[in-house]
Amino acid sequence: MKQGQINVTKEDLLQWIENYRWMVETTEEARQPVSKIDDNSYIGARTAMYGIEATLPKASGETSDPVYTEVQRRVYSLNYRIKEYEQKIAEMQQRISLVRGDREIEILHRLLDGESMRVVGKHMKLSSTTVIRKRDNIVKQMIIGV
Repeated sequence: MKQGQINVTKEDLLQWIENYRWMVETTEEARQPVSKIDDNSYIGARTAMYGIEATLPKASGETSDPVYTEVQRRVYSLNYRIKEYEQKIAEMQQRISLVRGDREIEILHRLLDGESMRVVGKHMKLSSTTVIRKRDNIVKQMIIGV
């Protein structure tokens, strides 16, 4: 196993292929409303460092504002989920190049785009059993090739 890669099972890969599209979309959507300050923080507000605002007293303790509390909860949960999804997406992207065969590559890309196996089979003039067999072969190549 190469440095930086995690131990991945066949079930993990099957799940990631199925969920790839929405993980990418969720990550993209979650990044929109919150600006990223540094690598570990998605919190959008900062304390003033210059000007008249810097001389004013700073708040201490916690806020009783339920909206602010909800925003904090969402930001924390998004931060955790985004990192988890990014890791899974990156792992899948590293393994895409391990897939050999024109049909397997086409099937993989269509599955990653969110198409169902039925739609993939119809487009490629393959039975659903053949698509499932090819998908299992893709996963095997992704696991063995590492």
